[in-house]
Amino acid sequence: MKYFGWIFLFFIFVYIVPLGSRPMFSPGEFQYAETAREMIFSGSYVTAADSGVFAANQMPLDHWLTVGSFKLFGINSFAARLPSALAVGLTALLIALLIQQSLRDQKLGALSAIIFMTFSITLLTGGTAGSGAVFTAFASASLGTLFLAAQETAFNRRKLLLIIISGISAALTFLSGGLYAVILLLLISLFYLLFNCRFKELLILPGWLICAVLVLLPWGFHAAEKIPGFWCEIFSWQNFKAITGCTGTWYRTLLYPAIGLFPVIVILPTAVMAGKEAWTRMLRQPLCRFALLAFLLPAVYFAALRCLPQGMTLLMFPALSILTAMGIQAYFNRGGHHRTFDWMLNIWGLFLIITGGMEIAVWYFRESLLQEYFTLLPITRLFLINLGVSSLIGGTVLLYSLRGNWRSRLYLFFFSVAILPLGISWCFSSNSRMPEAIFKKFIRQMDILTDESTFITSKDFTPALSWCTENRNVIAIADGQELHCCGSEVCYVLLKNDDPAWQNLPKPEKIISIEQFSCARFSGHRDCTKK
Repeated sequence: MKYFGWIFLFFIFVYIVPLGSRPMFSPGEFQYAETAREMIFSGSYVTAADSGVFAANQMPLDHWLTVGSFKLFGINSFAARLPSALAVGLTALLIALLIQQSLRDQKLGALSAIIFMTFSITLLTGGTAGSGAVFTAFASASLGTLFLAAQETAFNRRKLLLIIISGISAALTFLSGGLYAVILLLLISLFYLLFNCRFKELLILPGWLICAVLVLLPWGFHAAEKIPGFWCEIFSWQNFKAITGCTGTWYRTLLYPAIGLFPVIVILPTAVMAGKEAWTRMLRQPLCRFALLAFLLPAVYFAALRCLPQGMTLLMFPALSILTAMGIQAYFNRGGHHRTFDWMLNIWGLFLIITGGMEIAVWYFRESLLQEYFTLLPITRLFLINLGVSSLIGGTVLLYSLRGNWRSRLYLFFFSVAILPLGISWCFSSNSRMPEAIFKKFIRQMDILTDESTFITSKDFTPALSWCTENRNVIAIADGQELHCCGSEVCYVLLKNDDPAWQNLPKPEKIISIEQFSCARFSGHRDCTKK
């Protein structure tokens, strides 16, 4: 259990501690946070809405969790991101439990869990508001329990309980990722059972689906009653494209997962070097074959459809963490000479030292040589120096441990990863060049947060401005729309300086520019007409 204690500390310090330290910056974060906030103010929790309009591509479970977080911790960035962080922790726990239940190996389970939490895609998804981490947690729960149910030789209470839990998890997966997420789970399970000639176990799948449907029925009837054509929109091809985001080329669908491998890619060669004999022996294990299918099928599925799955991408990484941990364990169990492992960790340590030195040098010369360049970046001097020092510490510790055993070096690798987000977590100033900080700066300078104010911005910034003003009087200005006046006592138009919509606006009473944004003030208009 000592391994899980260290993993728990890793999770707390890397995922929970930095959550509220930086302004919200991505459109997806604002979208999820603002949708949950609108649920609270409207009192309508059945479906997700975008600016009051039903959005079929936004399933409600993530927003329900965010609403609960808001009610516990207040409406802030920490509460908006907390469900994603907890979902990462839940997924890591499920990975460890799956290995414990199938292989009875606590060390391997702990190693798989911490590898999953070290992927850059996991660090990014778990630190931002969105659906990817929550979807992955429930999808992993459904797949894992279905796999364990298939391993039971006789139909007993344990098997029935596992099928019920898997069906409930599948229903929650649907409420987070939609219909096509459940289809993906069904494909993985079906291919696994067929490839292993477990034809009798195919009877599990109807029971799994029945449990999922029964859980979804109350919500489904309520949603269909409230929104005409609800299920038609959910099952439509347009909704599928909205969820997955078609890109048009198959290789672009694999680019994001490839980037997400960093920095675990440093120790991946060690797993590959376990050897053909070791991998042949491992592939005889049902869990290894199941993990391989769970990793490859989503990649093939979305590459064939030429769609980038966005939140669904993370589903590949729990399986990859299991395969990586099994490969590393096999490499050292067969008496590997550690050369590949040591060389890769040395390269990682040198990389950290070199980049850390460059960051400190840039911090030192920032005011003179690179001042113009750094005015475009959302970072501070404290960010640079902390990142540089953290990189130097992590790299130096790794290289200093060159003569240590492989276990201590592996622990120090995870330490070198954890120290980076910890070092920079509190280095974003309130004036960082991010939408949340910029909009709040406008509000402070112009003192415009009143109930009578109306705010107009482009569609991309509507959720961000709604979040920052804590005000629902925010509307989007459409392309080519001409605004003659505003229907409230005072109106503010906030757009980027190069936005063509400025050409369609009348002469404002007052205009203020901050960085790349400008805010125009109109007042005294009680009627509103738009072309």
